[in-house]
Parts: sequence; C-alpha cells; structure tokens
Amino acid sequence: MIDLSGSVALIPGASGGMGREVARLFAEHGCDVALGYYSREGEARQVLDYARSLGRRARLERVDTTSLEAVEQWTKSVTGEFGKIDILASCVGAHLPEGFGLFVKQDPRTWRGIVEAQMMSFIYLTRAVLPQMIERKSGRLLSIGSDSGKVGESGVAVATAGHGGLIAFAKSIAREVGRDGVTANIVCPGPTDGPALDKLRAQGTTGSRIVEELTKRVPMKRLGGARDIATGMLFLASKEAGYITGQALSVSGGLVMN
Repeated sequence: MIDLSGSVALIPGASGGMGREVARLFAEHGCDVALGYYSREGEARQVLDYARSLGRRARLERVDTTSLEAVEQWTKSVTGEFGKIDILASCVGAHLPEGFGLFVKQDPRTWRGIVEAQMMSFIYLTRAVLPQMIERKSGRLLSIGSDSGKVGESGVAVATAGHGGLIAFAKSIAREVGRDGVTANIVCPGPTDGPALDKLRAQGTTGSRIVEELTKRVPMKRLGGARDIATGMLFLASKEAGYITGQALSVSGGLVMN
C-alpha cells in the first residue's frame, strides 16, 4: 500500500472536482496537506475538515497561482509552518469563460488568462518549491494536464496550447533535476465527468452527442472520474514511482496510448 506518512503536499486548485479528490486521497494515505484555492471556498473547506478528521496537519489559503509573488509568499508560509514541502500536486485548471468553441470565434482577450492558469501557474509553483527539494535531494513535481496537450483538441485550442507547454516544461525540468532526486510528471486525463463536460452537455443536443461520442471512443466504454485521476497523482507522488520522471501519464481508459 502507498504510504505518504511524514510527507507534506502543496495542493493548489483544491476546490475543484479533481483537486478535492487528490487532496482527500493524499490525506487518506498519510500525507499532510497545504491546500490552495482561488474560488469555491466552501468546497475547499470541506476537504480541509476531512483531512483534519483523519489526523493530518492541514491548512487552507486563497492563492492566485498566476502571480509568482503570491505563490512565493504561500510556499514560504507553508514551509515555515510544516518545515518542508515534499510534493507539489498542482490541480489548477483554466476557466474557459466561453466554453468550447472554434478558435476563430473566441475572444482574444481571454487567451492570456487561460495560458497563465494552464501553464504559467505550474511554472511559478515549481520555481517556488524546487530550491528546497534540490537541497534535500528529494521531491515530486506533479500537475494535472490533459491528453489534449499530446494530440490536440477541437474547441479548446488555446487551453490545449497551455497543456502542451505544461508537458514540455515538466520534461525539461525532469532532465535538469533528476540528479537531485526530484521527479517531474504530468497526469493527463482523457474525457472525465465533471463541470467541463456538464457545460458541453448544456450546450444542447450537439454537446450531448459529442459527450456520447467521446464515451464510445474510450476502449473501456466509460468516462473517467476524479478518483481515477487522483490515483495516478498518488502513485507518482509515492516512493514507488521514484524512477519515473518526465512522463505525461494518460489516464483515459485507453483513449490515448502514447
């Protein structure tokens, strides 16, 4: 059984569906957790209470992860209280104000914010936690990405560009810090039940048909769930995954196999 006892995980994006499940699963396996959120404080506080009910040290803060200064202040505070950060498990995702739509019909004013959330947040977080990991010769850098960053996806071109950059960044960091005992990996969900697909379904018959077609294309004939994604993050955070780095792990029921 995976045991994260004695470890401290920094988990931004802990109020989202996947982020909540990652935080719960880490706490269930013995990890102390520093939770960050930007919106939906109520959902994040439920996770905080759950972690504490298991006897874990846990704290919660509102953090703008698209600000390097805010991220550095947060990590410094967490390190001051918990003594270290062993795992960065970023669950930050971009808000798509217009939902799914063709690139030529999107508002260019939304693009920078999407890329900042999807890619730059992880870059800022990595910069903040990496020096202490290098000093201790141990650490795990993880982020939730998307299979779209490998194969492309219609309707979310800019977000997909952010995912592609996220994967390339993690691979580059993995090469830089492997000698220091630090690993860097991305977990890439395929079609996963949650707010994004609910929004697509809400666009009418066409949206519902797209979701149905996505499900049919998955070899396992079902959509993924947040727990499926969290399990991938848990494994890559563990000592058992110590020789795995620079990978973009697809958790897609076999939809993407590379």
